[in-house]
Amino acid sequence: MKLFTTFLCLGAVSFGMELTGWISDASCGAGNGNGSAGSRACAKSCIKDGSAPVLVTDGDGKVYHFTNGDLAKTHLDAKVKITGELKDGKLIIAKIVDVK
Repeated sequence: MKLFTTFLCLGAVSFGMELTGWISDASCGAGNGNGSAGSRACAKSCIKDGSAPVLVTDGDGKVYHFTNGDLAKTHLDAKVKITGELKDGKLIIAKIVDVK
């Protein structure tokens, strides 16, 4: 029973998590994890050239890779809030919205 309870608790921690930050590219990672015009332009260029989009969280600058990163490609101009699930070390986007 203890193993089952632990499994349920671990699932609850990762499911439905909300993260706020900036979409960057895997090449530059946290280096483009801010709202400066230069970082936004660089992230757009690198993603256009094939680098995968990533999320860089506000505050701690943690970089999350996505399983479904194509959803993030239209949110490169603003800070975002992502609701999703962490699975096998990658973030699955359930919902992504721009933060004003």
